[in-house]
Amino acid sequence: MTGGGDAVRRTGGTRRGASVAAALGCGGDAVGHQAPEERAARAPASNASHEVLLTMARGMLEKATLHKDVLVKRGMSEQLLGDLAGALGEFEQTIEATRAAQRQHIGASADLEAVAAEIAEQVRVLDGLVRYRFGDNAELMGAWASARNVLGPFKPKAGDQPKAA
Repeated sequence: MTGGGDAVRRTGGTRRGASVAAALGCGGDAVGHQAPEERAARAPASNASHEVLLTMARGMLEKATLHKDVLVKRGMSEQLLGDLAGALGEFEQTIEATRAAQRQHIGASADLEAVAAEIAEQVRVLDGLVRYRFGDNAELMGAWASARNVLGPFKPKAGDQPKAA
């Protein structure tokens, strides 16, 4: 699986790709084929999903590729479209890595809950056995109550807010 550092490095490339895609947003204007409504819808909303951004960037890349000769004549770098295609590929890999990590996290959480439930059941059985065997010995029952009363998972109360570090 890809580590967090790789995702951060990919994000830099993705930002670079997004800025390249934004630069290509005027590609239609450069060749005179962009309608006024397309100019208004050039950039996705700031809360748009990654899929929306990826789709829009792929569309811009496709349009710019169709008009590459004109764009290069107007000053666009020859390698810009290749760089954008590479950045979009990295972005897709990052999205997929994120999805895979989320699926793993969900699965691990479910496994952890199952293990915790099994442990709790074993503690209940052990408690019954200890109570049966040592129920008439107050000293041992006191020691068992103390051993069983371990600080457990801390759950904040509804009104408590976590303290900033």
